[in-house]
Amino acid sequence: MTRPDITYDVNQVSQYMHRPTQTHFMVVKRIIRYLKGALGHGICFWRDSSFHLTAYSDADWGGDPDTSRSTTGHCIFLGRNLVSWGSKKQPTVSTSSTEAEYRDLSSTSAELIWIGYLLRDLNIYLKQPPILYCDKPLIWL
Repeated sequence: MTRPDITYDVNQVSQYMHRPTQTHFMVVKRIIRYLKGALGHGICFWRDSSFHLTAYSDADWGGDPDTSRSTTGHCIFLGRNLVSWGSKKQPTVSTSSTEAEYRDLSSTSAELIWIGYLLRDLNIYLKQPPILYCDKPLIWL
């Protein structure tokens, strides 16, 4: 969880732990080689950062070849600091890319609201509402 750059890859490989193949072992070795070469990398926290929440959200449509379910992902920043991120398969099959994006926006919005409540409990009040970015222009009817 402290390495968002490999969480998706580790998740994908972990799904085959009950019956790994040689290909899965080669992928795990590649992840370990990547980590060995990136020891000095990590998440930086900036002291002089502002208290403004910004979130980025994205989803693919039916990207999992086994289940046809979409994968969603988000990252949330407090100023310049990455404070939350996640990636997971959606629980149901979406019938369109727009539906997959809306599901992702919904879960990211819930995470933003939770972080807002947490900050408020810590007596940190946001001066402006959070901003949520999506890669797909949404059409309002």
